[in-house]
This record gives sequence, C-alpha cells and structure tokens, in this order.
Amino acid sequence: MKLVNLIIDILEKSYVPLKQGEILALAEKYHSYKDCIELQKVQVPLSAVARCLTKYSGGSKPVFGIYFEGRDKKSQKRFFLKTKDIPEVKNIPESSLHPYLVQFAHERFNVYCKTINALKVLKKKDKIGKWTNPDIVGVNPVILNPLFQKEVEKLGIVSTKVIQFYSFELKLRIDKSNITECYFQAVSNSSWSNFGYLVVGDLDTDSTFLSNLMRLNHGYGVGVIKLDLDNPSKSEVIVSAREREIVDINFMNFLSGINHDFYRFVEISSGIIADKTINKEDFDYIV
Repeated sequence: MKLVNLIIDILEKSYVPLKQGEILALAEKYHSYKDCIELQKVQVPLSAVARCLTKYSGGSKPVFGIYFEGRDKKSQKRFFLKTKDIPEVKNIPESSLHPYLVQFAHERFNVYCKTINALKVLKKKDKIGKWTNPDIVGVNPVILNPLFQKEVEKLGIVSTKVIQFYSFELKLRIDKSNITECYFQAVSNSSWSNFGYLVVGDLDTDSTFLSNLMRLNHGYGVGVIKLDLDNPSKSEVIVSAREREIVDINFMNFLSGINHDFYRFVEISSGIIADKTINKEDFDYIV
C-alpha cells in the first residue's frame, strides 16, 4: 500500500484534523503498515509521513488540507482530507514547458522567445551556473513614431523605448517546500532584464502561499506565470513583474561571455534595432 493511500484512509476515518505524529501513531496500528515500502525503507518513519503530507498538501489539486491552531503554526499544524482523488504525477522534463510559454509570451506580451541552453556554458566548472543562466529569454520590439525612433535608437539596447528584454525561469511545480529557492533563482537569473518571470506548470493555490508570493513580488519585482498545459492561451499572470527601466549591461556582457546562446540572443536583438525587422526563424517556434 502506498503511504498516501494509508494517510487518506486514516484522515477519512478521523473526525478532527490530525498532527503528523498522530497520523503515524494510527498508521502503526494498521496491518498494511508493514507493507508500506515508504515507511519501511526509512530509519525515521515520521520523516516519510512529513514528506508525503507536504507533497500532497500543495499544488493546484491538494489531497490534504492544513489547519492551523493558535499562533504557533509550526507546532500546531494539523491535516485533514480534502479529496480522495490523487492527482496524476507526470514525469515530464522541464523543457516540455517551453512551447507553452513561447506561445503565451507572444500572445500576452508580444515577446519573441529564445531558449538558453545551460549546457553551452563555457565555464562548465562554475558551480553557480543555475543561478546565472535563464531558461528562456525574450524581446519585445517597441515601435515608435519615426520622429522619435531615431532619437531613442541612440541609446541602443539599454533603452526600453527601443526594445524590452524578458527573462523566464521555468519550474514544473512550486509549493511551500521550494518557493524560496525557486523564486530567488529567478531573481538572480533575471537581474539583467527589464522584466523577470518565474513560470510554473503546477502552482500551490493555498491563500497563505499566494500571499507569500505577493510579498516576494513586492520586495523583488519578479512576476509569476501559471501555465495552462491544456490551453496555453488560458495561462495566467498570477503577479506581474515590476519593470526595470535600464538593463544591466555588465551582467549581459558576463552572460554573453560564458554562454553562446545568450551571445547570439544579444546579437539578434542588436540586429533588430539596426534593421527594424524581426526574423522569426531566429527565435523559438510559436505554436
């Protein structure tokens, strides 16, 4: 028996929300306890229960709900059953989200996207690679009245009146267990751009979690996009990114020096400014 099914059975029979330790104590009385591999393969069964509760109490379709009693939320966290329907866990690569974002970014922001391959980093021994290389970058050419276009073009790629740069960090799932790392990875990887977004396939819908997202956005400016994998056009901007008026040329120069894809992206962007035309073949295919 899977641990999640065992916990569902326990909470279904309970009239009150239960703590992690209470759930484990009841589980030990079940005949199926010894048949649960997830409990038998760990030295501390309570840790397996905690991981399972965390995994299935987040996301857009949580199995378990969380009830807080009193002010000390950590010690008073209790769980109850919200549904017996266990969401299907799809083992898909993060790269599978790319086409959905490319379509949505173009429809919503008029942005042309390009995937940045982190494997093309020249300094492969650099351990901070994931904190510097964005997953996808994009440009939104700004078309102005010809009378003003020539003046702002003197500023080149540093002017948001000529071209706007976007940076996207993609994650399959974000919940309370990984929100801090994922968000600040997006902050780090988008610091060079005008707009930075954290893009996710499955997002926790808990009100406390969403409030935390708003707080992070207010402090650091990175927005959040929830992709709809069934209909990309119905994807949502949960919180909008705060615009940076000037891009970080020094950091763009650094990225161009260590990643060939990013170097090519800047090269293409400079060409758009000079030629006032966009070659769609230079960017990811829009479905």
